[in-house]
Amino acid sequence: MLGISAHNLGVVSILAGRDYEALALFQEAVDIKRQAFGKDHPEVAVSLDEVGVQLFASERFGEALHVFCESADILASTYGSTHPRMCMLKNNIACCDFVEGRGGRAAIRMKEALGIQQKKAYGSSSNKNELDLLHMAIVLNNAGYVKVSGKRYDEARTDFEEALLVSSPIP
Repeated sequence: MLGISAHNLGVVSILAGRDYEALALFQEAVDIKRQAFGKDHPEVAVSLDEVGVQLFASERFGEALHVFCESADILASTYGSTHPRMCMLKNNIACCDFVEGRGGRAAIRMKEALGIQQKKAYGSSSNKNELDLLHMAIVLNNAGYVKVSGKRYDEARTDFEEALLVSSPIP
């Protein structure tokens, strides 16, 4: 319970505009959850992802990539590499690859993330929630930026247009 509380305090710090506190709180949540649940528990991965987001926001891209990959390894071993929870992690990893100058790897990761999210959003369930649509739009926009950097403008335009269509029902 302490790990979850530390994680929640990190979220509150971000919402209150105190990002400088959030990284330490998320790292504390990781440490507590590792002790309580074990190093490969999905709860550890959730807090690791938040650590990665904070590192990315601080432009510590290499560290963020390492943390995102660690989180992805935990979730993939628990749920499989195509589980819906992997979508945003693959997106985050792709963003790190992109800013570190690995556009080819970023494009591959974006395609994987998009495939997972499309399967979830357009799969057999007719229950599409706003968060699914938002994730789809985020991944499509990021994939579009990767394609723009590779001068694949028509493909980028298609991604941006689809992101607009997907996000139009979101208020």
